[in-house]
Amino acid sequence: MDFRKSTDRIVLRLDEGEEAVSSLLEFCRKESVRSAAVFGIGAVRKAEIAHFNTQEMRYHTNSYEGMYEVVSLAGNIAMLDGKPALHAHIVIADTGFSCHGGHLNSAVVNPTLELTLLPLETEIKRKKEEKTGLNLMSF
Repeated sequence: MDFRKSTDRIVLRLDEGEEAVSSLLEFCRKESVRSAAVFGIGAVRKAEIAHFNTQEMRYHTNSYEGMYEVVSLAGNIAMLDGKPALHAHIVIADTGFSCHGGHLNSAVVNPTLELTLLPLETEIKRKKEEKTGLNLMSF
């Protein structure tokens, strides 16, 4: 991992074999990033992506292994139980150009994942909402 900070953004490069979600959250803890928008592109060799079924009130997951381009990764960092939490969606494309997307649970980088963080001046928190059981933004 390597990164550069400017006055209003952070550019972060994750490297081969790093797990994207845990690496990003560890970076946020170390660098005191409490709330931010997150965008990214790159490639992964393994990913777990989920879809929330609103009727069942639970996530269904699919795992993917192979060569996948990260066509788009977008989400945010907000505080949950005193720690940074990531809520991100991802679209990955396989070698046949078919795309798969949903809520990002995990991804192993291959060979790189390039992320841009736009830290927010105000802290955003997440709070469990009883109706859905989801950790929604709380202002």
